[in-house]
Amino acid sequence: MLDRKLLLATSVIAGLGLAPVGAWAQAEAKAKAASTAPADDADAVEAVVVTGSRLKQNAYTSASPIQVITADQASLEGLIDTTSIIQGSSVASGSFQVGNELTGYNTTGGPGVNSISLRGLGANRTLVLLDGHRIAPSGVRGTVGPTDLNTIPNAIVERVEILKDGASSIYGSDAVAGVVNYITKKDFDGGKIKLYGNAPFSSGGGGNQYTAEALWGKAFDRGYVNVTGSYYKQNALRRGDREYTSCASENYTNLQTGARIDYTDAINGGLKCYNQINNVISTSVGYLQYKQDGVDYSYAGNNSTFAGLARVARANYPDSYRYANYDSAAWQRATVISPVERYSLYVKGGYDISDSVEAYGEVLYNRRNSEQDGARQLYATLASTNPNNTLGAAAGTVQPVISVAYDSIQKIDYYHTLGGVRGDLRSLADTKLDFLKSWSWDAYAQYGKSDGTYSVSTINSDAVAATMAAGSTNYCVQSMVTISGGDCSTLPTGIPWLSSRVLSGNFTDAEKAFLFGVDVGHTVYEQWMGEVSATGDLFTLPAGVVSAAVGVSFRKDDFDDTPGEASLKNNNLNLTQAGHTAGHDATTEAFIEVEVPVVRDLPFVKRLDLTMSGRHTEVDSYGDNDVYKFGLNWQITPSWRVRLSDGTSFRAPSLYELYLADQTGYTTADPCILWGSSGVSATIQTNCAAQGVSSSRTTYTSKVYTGGGSGNLKAETSESKIAGIIWTPQFMNLQVAVDYSEIDIDNEISQFGAANIAERCYESTNLSSAFCALVERDSSGALIVHNNYVNVAEQKNRALDLNVDYRHDFPAGKLSFHSEFSWQLQDTTKLFGDSTEDDYNGSTFIYDGPDFSGRMSLAFRHDDWTVNWTTSITGKGSDAELAGDTVASSKYASSTNYDYVSGGVYYKYVGRKYYTEFMAYHDVSFRKTIDDKTTLTFGVQNLFDEAPPSISSSYRVGNSEVWGYDLKGRKGFVSVERSW
Repeated sequence: MLDRKLLLATSVIAGLGLAPVGAWAQAEAKAKAASTAPADDADAVEAVVVTGSRLKQNAYTSASPIQVITADQASLEGLIDTTSIIQGSSVASGSFQVGNELTGYNTTGGPGVNSISLRGLGANRTLVLLDGHRIAPSGVRGTVGPTDLNTIPNAIVERVEILKDGASSIYGSDAVAGVVNYITKKDFDGGKIKLYGNAPFSSGGGGNQYTAEALWGKAFDRGYVNVTGSYYKQNALRRGDREYTSCASENYTNLQTGARIDYTDAINGGLKCYNQINNVISTSVGYLQYKQDGVDYSYAGNNSTFAGLARVARANYPDSYRYANYDSAAWQRATVISPVERYSLYVKGGYDISDSVEAYGEVLYNRRNSEQDGARQLYATLASTNPNNTLGAAAGTVQPVISVAYDSIQKIDYYHTLGGVRGDLRSLADTKLDFLKSWSWDAYAQYGKSDGTYSVSTINSDAVAATMAAGSTNYCVQSMVTISGGDCSTLPTGIPWLSSRVLSGNFTDAEKAFLFGVDVGHTVYEQWMGEVSATGDLFTLPAGVVSAAVGVSFRKDDFDDTPGEASLKNNNLNLTQAGHTAGHDATTEAFIEVEVPVVRDLPFVKRLDLTMSGRHTEVDSYGDNDVYKFGLNWQITPSWRVRLSDGTSFRAPSLYELYLADQTGYTTADPCILWGSSGVSATIQTNCAAQGVSSSRTTYTSKVYTGGGSGNLKAETSESKIAGIIWTPQFMNLQVAVDYSEIDIDNEISQFGAANIAERCYESTNLSSAFCALVERDSSGALIVHNNYVNVAEQKNRALDLNVDYRHDFPAGKLSFHSEFSWQLQDTTKLFGDSTEDDYNGSTFIYDGPDFSGRMSLAFRHDDWTVNWTTSITGKGSDAELAGDTVASSKYASSTNYDYVSGGVYYKYVGRKYYTEFMAYHDVSFRKTIDDKTTLTFGVQNLFDEAPPSISSSYRVGNSEVWGYDLKGRKGFVSVERSW
């Protein structure tokens, strides 16, 4: 039975975090630690996978499709961040991910969070584990939910195993799209230091990365201890650092000739950039801006009656756009990749209490300091009688439009502790309880806590209002400054809002102190968890032993987010209001997994195994749920294997989806805007008239309240099916796996969207739709929509994965090849039960992602040298159909109207670029083993300096996609490792 026990010692039983290790296994670990493994022992690492099964197997004999990424291979490619390693895998790289590229966007988990979404089904539907154990959520603000990959230091990771299959029956809630399991380094005896640096070749600089890691381990007579410390730093990449991120041009194209016909800039002669209009005065007659010396403003439409001011960005007068101020220092300073700094300490150890019982534990501390630098507009209405309104009543409504910094900072302390006892019952051999001798058990408890402080730049609404108030002598009205606490006496003549100095964002120190501030909030997420489980043999069938794993677990989550005062009191100008979010939930579960060997050694059935698993879950917030999974692992011949599975999963509502306090935002979704026009349906016209809304109403701004769905939300449910075939020929060291997957999600938790709610309400007769309960109007007639989290209809995903591994020993050295490709065959969402499906398959990353992605690595080792070539591939994507394309080529969305462009030329067929090209990035690296203890690795990423594809969508940075492509350009890296 020794082999059986050693097998259990190296496996996570049923993926439940059971790794029963007694003294019999500890001795084996010490023996391994005492010897020096080869530097390129990646083959041995890949030979055993522990995710989703309790059997010793590799990715090509597993009953479930599993992708393995080793730390050794990632290091050879110059990847040293847990986020980039996993997001670069084919099952993730083809869909939108949340990372450091999303400055200025609202993300689940708050600014600076890094998460993983398998197959584009959402980070909330991908379960992340550390050695088979859950990782508590981390982040800031009111929507903390997914695991933040920042909390897992790369220094402790030996490999990452990706289970590409629904697995709630094995792991519980959230494992809808699959599981990502980070396996930590083990059997380490001695010390190691690693230093790494990565820098772009671009003259613009920016985006450098640095890490420093130190590992120390010691195995002694009855136990072991490992200590890992690491430091990681990502420098900012700013918009102005790269040409393709600094200028958002229109990408207008003459569809008949293919020529670019964008407006040109009247000042510098290049393509006109439409970054963010600023340094202008918005009036009832349009935008006005101060004229520059030496510039001719005698263009059609510039009939400004205000001295020194020109009309710009005027509809139907294209030359007026060429002169408009669409750029600023604040805009160019904004981050494309936000800076982050992390410190981590990880301690892991075990001690043999007896020959068959071990106590074990681990402690992880992680500090994340991150920042996002952005730009926003300061604009508000300046009263016509205000003494600083130099235009007076002649300009009508006057609003200065100024570009100012909009920065966010996060400091998050993350704690993870785990302690347990595990062992086996082999001491019962040769007793009346001999039938239990094969069983092992595990009992552990863990605690996770994310404690974050976050701040955001504020423009004090009360201060702005006080300096823009009506009255010929009211430079600043102190009684209006009720929240920020500013002192009007510091500004005896107010703020000259319409001066060229202020419009350009050049405020004095006194003005800055009065107008601007920092809003500080605090977020705490805590998770307690305990689990008891056992595994062993039940009985023997002709084909082999039937084995099982059983257990129970309990989990409690607690969440509390308190925004800063400006957010709570709605005093941050033109930004949303946020409330205090708090809630808790508890989950109790029982689970079982059984493996049955059905047939052995028959024609065309060398081996056939059946696995069955089930889990019963009770969640305080909504009730109970049962899920199951059946799998067949059919080895036809030694070379051919088929795997099939069918199972259900579920996702309990996240705490923020249940308890998010009302967040106030704005929308333009009012169906009654210009309802008197012929393009509006008769039903909407009748309903708008009954509401007393003017037929010529042109006010577009409506208010949206977003909140949790406590008391109404149900759990999401899903069904996952897998069919795969594996070929491992005996005549060569080749492994090929092709897997087809289907995932259908029902009762998906989402939001209907303000536009959908308002439209469904006003399209119903006499406002009879249930959606009308979510719609109201205030005393001014403005629309108010309540857009809380609800269970919507469904999402479907179909995909095909191909994995290939090949190795061969030549006289000159060892060759290894690995590739992984994913084809997304379907990606549809249905918001309502009776609505048509929205098809996002093959779109750009704006919507979800292209339908093809892949990665190939070819390495050759000769003596002390290893050379590696890696190619990352992203297929082309198109949003033309989603954008309403009427062009047969499907490359562009077109306009059937005449578009007037500079030069006095009318173009009838004008297109905007709604597609991205096929992209391939090539990396090359070299590794030199200097001696038994020292290794040098260096290389170049994005060898051919490929720029990201341009696109015309608003969801971009400059002309480039926000996420999915290399924004840094060609980069060089070097790392040095020293062991002792």
